[in-house]
Amino acid sequence: MIRTWWNKLRSRTSANRALILMYHRVDTLPCDPWQLAVNPENFEQQLAEICQYWHPVSLTELRQAVATRSVKDRSVVLTFDDGYIDNFIHAKPLLEKYKVPATFFIATQHCESQAPFWWDELQTILVDAPELPSQLQITIKNELLTADLSSETVLTPLLSEQQKTWEACVSTPTERCRIYEQVWQRLKTMSAAEQQVQMAKLREWAGLPKERPAALRCMTPDHLHALTSNSLFTIGSHTMNHPALGERPPEEQASEIRGGNQYLHEQLGNLIEVFAYPYGNYNETSVALVREEGLSTAVTTEEGVVTNQTNPLRMHRYQVCNWDKPTFGKKLDAWYSHA
Repeated sequence: MIRTWWNKLRSRTSANRALILMYHRVDTLPCDPWQLAVNPENFEQQLAEICQYWHPVSLTELRQAVATRSVKDRSVVLTFDDGYIDNFIHAKPLLEKYKVPATFFIATQHCESQAPFWWDELQTILVDAPELPSQLQITIKNELLTADLSSETVLTPLLSEQQKTWEACVSTPTERCRIYEQVWQRLKTMSAAEQQVQMAKLREWAGLPKERPAALRCMTPDHLHALTSNSLFTIGSHTMNHPALGERPPEEQASEIRGGNQYLHEQLGNLIEVFAYPYGNYNETSVALVREEGLSTAVTTEEGVVTNQTNPLRMHRYQVCNWDKPTFGKKLDAWYSHA
């Protein structure tokens, strides 16, 4: 049913408003603590909502509209962070079906190595492992973290059910979830090398092999080439190792930004113009380095609309969760009218 109050929403602002949406995964996950996945059925419903009530455009088109002060009202841009393989398997066919443009931001080291992101592997070890030792003691940056897992050594059906609805930093239904969050918070600000040292210790403690689930893999260079063969799709940079840039020294930031950009340029043969700050974590040094690298557009995880006055190197986005069509429609309208 057409929303008759659209004009009322438009009248509340003197400037046309656009939304940039942030996705990560399009898949069905048994446990999704960061609310990063939208299942394929809901994703298709969301695309239908966008095509019915909004104006899907590419990030490049929106950037050009900002530059010329000609943002089209109720434009929507779809972006996908990190480069998970399910973006290619599940999202790409649906985006093509509905002819909706999208930008995929790639953490290039994971594209090259096919190693999982540390936070996914951390969940595999601490939350999803069928069996764990009863006690954990790990020192991270001179801080000792401990967990008594004696009542949760075996991942029982009841334990799995409790963790299905877990939302990180909102609730901690199990001791496994609690220690995961504690370790996650500390690893997030570390360098990639430091993170891998800690992950190796945890793998050894848990007695788990180095083989990782295929579902955690990222798109390969061949997948990226296939995406760029369709004009609907744009590839953007997301650094090499997905560090929290604002927590890292300038020289490491420069290496991460430049390295990710150059890798994609060498693989795809075209200039990379768009960038996403990992975790939405950045500082003034990060912005300056992105500008120096010749990237014209950068998106954050800060919520807000895009207008003709938006800074192209600090473009706001909204994270999309696993919502059906009616819920998603209400979210879009609320973001548009209240941002």
